Amino acid sequence: MSKRQPKKNKRPASNKHYPRTARLNALLQQIVAEHFERLDDERLPFITITGVEVDSDLNRCDVFISTFEDPDPIRDREILSVMMEQRIPLQSAIARQAKLRKTPEVAIQFDPAVRVGARVDLILASLGLESEPDDGSETMLLDEESSEVSEAEEWDGSAE
Repeated sequence: MSKRQPKKNKRPASNKHYPRTARLNALLQQIVAEHFERLDDERLPFITITGVEVDSDLNRCDVFISTFEDPDPIRDREILSVMMEQRIPLQSAIARQAKLRKTPEVAIQFDPAVRVGARVDLILASLGLESEPDDGSETMLLDEESSEVSEAEEWDGSAE
């Protein structure tokens, strides 16, 4: 009796270790950043594209931005309106460069994580609990521990 042998995969194994949406998020973040980098509009301050999230069905693409300016609702609306003027050309750039089956609808918003972090810093500053600058004390501690480990290794090596 002969045993049935399993079919071999005709497709080579993929070396991609993270999901498709994560790869797509990274690609779209790069495309969006390049698009706004080429844009020469004096109404826009220095803008950072902090992240892009695409739905798994490619219907929607949320672009998260931050600026170095202090949060001001009036200025934020102006920035978002200028950026939304670029939504159609941005979607065209995505369609051209990403070669997707379907181009997602782009929505631009301020990154809430950056805003919350700035608010926490502001509250801490008002309480007088500002975070201390890094003086390298943790690095010194790690250096001391590593020198103790290397001394222990030398002692173990000489005992043999």
